[in-house]
Amino acid sequence: MSCAAAACVVGGCASGTTPTGPTMDVTVSTMTDAPVTIYFDARQRGRSGVAGRGVPPTPVELSPERPSAVVTVPYDPGSWLRVRVAGPADRPTGHIVGCELRATDGRLLAVDATDPFDPPDEDASCAGSE
Repeated sequence: MSCAAAACVVGGCASGTTPTGPTMDVTVSTMTDAPVTIYFDARQRGRSGVAGRGVPPTPVELSPERPSAVVTVPYDPGSWLRVRVAGPADRPTGHIVGCELRATDGRLLAVDATDPFDPPDEDASCAGSE
């Protein structure tokens, strides 16, 4: 997990590396029988259509014992935030990845999960704005 990517899995980054300013929480998840690395990225677009801050593809380690993690993503109020979650390209059919986006006050803005019958290279994505 890269703290320099401006996103931290709760408890996964050193003190003082949490994004400053407004943020949203994203829960990334998977259903797996073995440890797996999934990736998330985030992009923002302002009301005028201009692209805002983003988070490059960032790995998150998950396992059967820890099937989900909360990731803090920087957010510019008024922008549209889109988060994608992807599993490994070689993941087996039926391996599900999920995305849940919450506002700073805890409201659920969006949720998505891959269909276990879709090709394994499909992504889950969730988007919203405050």
